[in-house]
Amino acid sequence: MNIIFSPIVRRPGTDYELHMLSVEGDTLTVNGTDYDLTALEYNEDTGLAGYIQSATRDAASGWTVTLLLPIGDNASEAQRFPDPVTVASGPVPLPAPPDPEANETST
Repeated sequence: MNIIFSPIVRRPGTDYELHMLSVEGDTLTVNGTDYDLTALEYNEDTGLAGYIQSATRDAASGWTVTLLLPIGDNASEAQRFPDPVTVASGPVPLPAPPDPEANETST
């Protein structure tokens, strides 16, 4: 499965985060919720299902899925400009979060 991340800035006070992502066949698991991509129907307001904005299947390359990637104001370079990933089965690596030490200031 080819995963394309689409960063969006989280609103303050929301817990809209992408914690865990995995692939098994035609099923994408997002934060513990399984989505059978063959059964999803498009909705103009929400895309396919929450984080899943589009999913297309090509006979040669399989599924290509575009996922929302909620980021904060202190997002890392990897989160702001994520590389696409391809995973046949198992956990999907998420873009690396910011280094907490980089945000510390010395006095």
